[in-house]
Amino acid sequence: MNELAAHLEPAKGEGTPWPGAALQAASALHAEAVEQLFCACEMRLGRFLAQMVGDRALAEDLLQESFYEAFRCRDQLGEIENPEAWLFGIARNRALASLRRRRRFRAALERLAPRSEPGERDDVELLALRDLLERTLEPDDRALLVLRYLHGFDAVELAAMTGRTPEAIRQRLARARARLIRAAGHQSTTPWDEEMKS
Repeated sequence: MNELAAHLEPAKGEGTPWPGAALQAASALHAEAVEQLFCACEMRLGRFLAQMVGDRALAEDLLQESFYEAFRCRDQLGEIENPEAWLFGIARNRALASLRRRRRFRAALERLAPRSEPGERDDVELLALRDLLERTLEPDDRALLVLRYLHGFDAVELAAMTGRTPEAIRQRLARARARLIRAAGHQSTTPWDEEMKS
């Protein structure tokens, strides 16, 4: 018997528990489970969000939003087979929404002003990789690659996060990898390569 069921089962001779009390007890246990889950995944989840959006401050905001959303939906936790994948799925959705907002904002800025150059302090290789990912893949495919290869989620867990089948995830990952490899092979030089030569 799981902890929730044991907590809700009436003691001998007590009869049926009051439904309101049972719901409050279930909600309290789910809240505690969400908090424990968040504590266990907070560092990895924060890294994932930073990798997705490329901005540590924004990633911290998205981390808080993800926790809030998980807490708000805590009653679903009893039905979730893989709570970690569920939490990463929430974070993924938040990151993708943020990327869409950022893309719309950038498009508006580009219409108003010329694009600024990246700062000298930025890591050139990381910028080149991020640029390649952004130019080559849609945000959803980038999220799948980051979750699979940097965070170790398998196709079944990614399927639980996205609502797709594991086979669809495997196909999508294979196609995204192939596009990325083709783009990397066709990329002869980047603007940063030219800067390094001078």
